[in-house]
Amino acid sequence: MPSKVKLPQPVRAPKCHIKVGDQIVVLSGKTKGKKGTVIKVFARDQRALVDGEAAIHDTRHVAANPQQNKEGGRQQKLRPLHLSKLALIDPTTGKATRTRREKDAAGNTIRVAVKSGHKFAVVAKA
Repeated sequence: MPSKVKLPQPVRAPKCHIKVGDQIVVLSGKTKGKKGTVIKVFARDQRALVDGEAAIHDTRHVAANPQQNKEGGRQQKLRPLHLSKLALIDPTTGKATRTRREKDAAGNTIRVAVKSGHKFAVVAKA
């Protein structure tokens, strides 16, 4: 059961090695080794919503509310995964990769796969 204590948020969101639309593989946990696509990144919480076979769903039992025309029953909701459990998939090898950041000629920061040297999409400047 996760802790209910909320830690203070950092002043600035830390840099993330994962972006929306990235193909990822899960490194640990219930869905270890499964692949998916990042839907949304919560940089301050260091978490990301993942779709595909790597997705983890929480089930919530909801009572019906006829006044608001809401059905009752069990509802599935995506659970965000911590960024440390996710690794970017290198398209050239199809395996998990670490990335480094480099500047291109235009001054944009790009992510580069450490082993293969594959260049990923441009990271927007903050």
